[in-house]
Amino acid sequence: MSSYSDPSAGKNASILNFIFTIVLAIAVFIYLSLTVYTKDALWFYPVFDAQPAYGVLRCYGKETLLTGDSQELASITALINEQVSGDKRWDELNLTDETFEYFQSNDLMVLIELHYDTPQRIHSFSPFFSNFTTLLIPLDGRHSEKTIMFSLVRNKPSGGSFHLTTYEPLVSYVQSSGLCTLK
Repeated sequence: MSSYSDPSAGKNASILNFIFTIVLAIAVFIYLSLTVYTKDALWFYPVFDAQPAYGVLRCYGKETLLTGDSQELASITALINEQVSGDKRWDELNLTDETFEYFQSNDLMVLIELHYDTPQRIHSFSPFFSNFTTLLIPLDGRHSEKTIMFSLVRNKPSGGSFHLTTYEPLVSYVQSSGLCTLK
């Protein structure tokens, strides 16, 4: 009984295995490179769902504390987390110490501050927004036209900012809940 084997069958399987190995090696290299750059193994994970310990709403000189168990803080957090989840666009616009002081003391600002008990991270292609304990979202006043948010690390401004798609849901909620009426 004679047995016939096709010599090209082994070559095709070999070439496919080689191509698969090369593609896999490139994918692993890209993943590891981005992990080293961002210092975050989950840089690709789009969801942000952290819950702040408390919040502060600064409305034209009036300060409102939003406790961790308040419905207002839960609603604001849900709206912000929804905006932060998904695609993010980092910007090199930094929050300076002077602007941070302005945010906290100026009667022309509306600012939401979310304070976290433990350091947080927003997963993205950027190495920034890691180990922050506070998020700052200016709804009216300086930088509000850019729909951005800043972060604080150890109560000091950190590098860069993220763009939110829109402030409209936040502004609507803050106004409809009676927390602040924007001018």
